[in-house]
This record gives sequence, C-alpha cells and structure tokens, in this order.
Amino acid sequence: MTEELLYLWFGMISRMTHTVKMNVAMKYGGIRGLWNTSEEQLRDELTQAQADGFLEHRDAGKVAAYAEELRRNDITYIYPGHKLYPGKLYDIPDPPMLLFAAGDVDVLADLDPAVAVVGARKASVYGREAADRLSGELAASGVTIVSGMALGIDGAAHRAAMKAGGKTVAVLGSGINVPYPRENYDIYHDIRNGGGVVLSECGLDIRPDAFRFPYRNRIISGLSSGVLVVEAREKSGSLITADQALEQGREVYAVPGRITDSGSRGCNGLIRMGAVCVTQVEDILDEMGINRAESKAFNKNLLAPAEKKVYSCVRLESRHIDDICFETGISVSEVTQILYELEQKRLIKQLVRNYYVRA
Repeated sequence: MTEELLYLWFGMISRMTHTVKMNVAMKYGGIRGLWNTSEEQLRDELTQAQADGFLEHRDAGKVAAYAEELRRNDITYIYPGHKLYPGKLYDIPDPPMLLFAAGDVDVLADLDPAVAVVGARKASVYGREAADRLSGELAASGVTIVSGMALGIDGAAHRAAMKAGGKTVAVLGSGINVPYPRENYDIYHDIRNGGGVVLSECGLDIRPDAFRFPYRNRIISGLSSGVLVVEAREKSGSLITADQALEQGREVYAVPGRITDSGSRGCNGLIRMGAVCVTQVEDILDEMGINRAESKAFNKNLLAPAEKKVYSCVRLESRHIDDICFETGISVSEVTQILYELEQKRLIKQLVRNYYVRA
C-alpha cells in the first residue's frame, strides 16, 4: 500500500471520532502499523466496534476502488505531506490525517490571510448584516473566508465572500458530497463551481451526526489566522470554535451586541475576556497587518476587462452613470450590471441614484 492510499483508508473509517482513531493508530506505531496488524490481534485488543471499523475497509482493492469513485465525483483528498495540505494545520494539536476536498483545491495552496467567521444559526437581522458586511469587506481585501456552511452567520459569510469576488472555504460536518443543511445547497454548489473549496474529514455519503461537528470546528479555526464571532449565546458552538482558536494560538475577534440581547451575550463575554472588539473591518485588518488600500489595489487585478474599464472611470468625486457610459463606450444596461457587481465587491458605492464614487 502506498502512503497516499494508507491515508485514504484511514479517512474511510467514519464511525469513530478523530481522537479515538489516532489513539488506536499510535498504539500500533502509526497508520501503517495499524494496517499491518493482524485481524486476530485487533479483535483481541480492541472493542468489537473499533475492530469492525478498522477492518471494514482494510482491503487494498476496496481502497483503490474508493479512490476511483472520488475521482469520478471530482473529489480529491489531501493528507500531511501532500502539496496542498494547509500549512497552518501542522501547527494545531490534532491535525486531520485526511481531508476530502471539492472545488478549487488550489485555494488551499495559498490560504494566507484567512479569517474564520462563525456565529448563531438563528441569526438576527443585525447579525446577518454584520456578517455580510465584514465578510464581504474582508474578502474584497484579499482575505479568505472560512466557515462551516451552517444556517445563519456561516451562510451569510460564505455568500458575502463570493459576492465580493473573493474565495471561501466551507468545512463540513457531513460527507464531502452531503451538503448540510439542505437549505444551503446553493452555497455548496457555488463554492464547488468556482467560489472556493469545500472540505470535510468525512468521505462519501456520511451523515451529519452530531459528534462530528465539534471536531469539524478545530479545522475551521486551524485553517485561519483568527476567528470572528458574530452573535453567539452564552452556551454556543461558536464559543467552542473560539476556545479552540485560543488553544491553537489564533486571534479571536467578536462583534459587540446589545446588552439586553441574549443572542449577543457570548460575543460580549468574549470581548470582556480580551477578544478584539470589531465594529469595522479595519479592526481586523489592522491586527493582521493588512493595508486596506493596498489590498483593494490587489483585488482590482482580479477584475474582468470590462469591469476594469468601468472602475477606472469611477472617481473619488461622484460621477453619473451617463458620464461613465460615454467615457467607456459601453451600453447603459451593461454598465448598470457592472456597477452593481463592483458594488457587491465593495470597490465602489452609489451615493444617490445613478451617482457613483470609489469606496
């Protein structure tokens, strides 16, 4: 068995937590040692469930067939030592031994800088607006947005990053081909088709069992330079991610909320304990040492030719759409669409109807 297929076999074992799998593997000297240990010894020394789990797919033919099925579904897999394995994950206490990936996997080659955005599933209008604004502005500044594709804040963060023309990473608590929740299927589809990359420790057709999500959270924080919490109750899964971020040496940011709002008590508590209070995107960019003006200049290089042409006509003083059409020679309908897209990327803004300036 090659090293690559050994890691894949280890990733195919889905009915145990990462911690249990690693503890057992270390008992036998690592993944290869576990593969080479006799069935008799495993059944004698492990629980029945553990032995069944490790032996279920311990067949070179099965592993090779699984690799081929992944290939047919445009899914790849990465592991420690792989050229696309994110460097930040080497720094965390319990890095994943295998990640399944779908979408633009090259995003993983250069994740820096990256910020995880997490928060309430039942988010308020305020929370959604904050997540949308901050995630979009971070993405427009060249920051990769990492989140868990959950309802509420997670979904808002992914959508905002893609609208801004940036990249986003969704880390699932379900199988790599099992979008969860179903309400966010559009996000899953858009990320896989150019918006970034979807990751999971779970392979094909694995259900979103509750025990998988806390382990998923360590990857969300591990991929990032810092974690931004937008709306969280006092006992929230988002606070678990924040705790893991601190354990991993990551920065924690939090958006403040009303003192009477139970949905903001978690964030307010984080700020009280020393998290960076975020009221504008510069609060994060400054901590990360990113100059917003320079990052915007970088982001302009990603524009399509027609977008660059229209953007070059927008000044610091407001300009009417008719002037922009005249200068570019592009039709009103096309300029209107381009201006809308530039607004979504946070590069320009509309002051009053049909008058635009650079953001």
